[in-house]
Amino acid sequence: MAGLLIFIWLHGQALGVKSFACFVLGACLSSVQLFFLVLVAVRMHRTMKTRSKLLSSLEYESGHDVLTGVLNRRGFDLSLRQAMSAAGHQKKSLTLLYLDLDGFKQVNDLHSHAVGDRLLQVVANKWSRTIRGGDLLARLGGDEFALITGATGAEVEALCERLLGVAKASLLEEFPALQIGVSIGVAEFPRDGRQADELVLAADSAMLVAKALGKSCFQWALPSSERGRGVASPVA
Repeated sequence: MAGLLIFIWLHGQALGVKSFACFVLGACLSSVQLFFLVLVAVRMHRTMKTRSKLLSSLEYESGHDVLTGVLNRRGFDLSLRQAMSAAGHQKKSLTLLYLDLDGFKQVNDLHSHAVGDRLLQVVANKWSRTIRGGDLLARLGGDEFALITGATGAEVEALCERLLGVAKASLLEEFPALQIGVSIGVAEFPRDGRQADELVLAADSAMLVAKALGKSCFQWALPSSERGRGVASPVA
């Protein structure tokens, strides 16, 4: 009997073994047969590599916003739960920022949805370059964003100031007079919520308070019994 084992590897991991055998007594594989078998193995490897790239691409796209490239709602939900779980095990705090653009509807109404889309792309790009390494920015839909950060206390407030500054700046060269802003709600794990939906609700409620108190500011979440009665931190 003659045989050949071909190991299939991809990205340093063994995916499997292809076995070829000839059960004729005293037989051996000719050079032509060996060449054919190696060719089959190479083609199998290429197919697996292509499939792996496709699956990776689909996985990335399923968790990221097509327009801005940041996390989408699905990616955000998964990332928030993972971050909260890690923070809980490490006995660390975690902060969630809920960001809602001010004046974005007028951009769509007065200019066009294409201009609005371009504005969202620019804002997301500039915010991505403003946040700390390891922070996760997501677009939840429309003009609503969220940011998961390990920053706490004064670091969070400094981060909010930077995000507010980016939103208030002239963002589109072709529309230098176009101005928007952002209202930010801030909630901290585990103080403001031990479950993902609780933390999101706390940050969202704080954002609505920021809207009600003048917009273009940030508001820390208050205890559930007091939410909506806090004082925002205004930004000039």
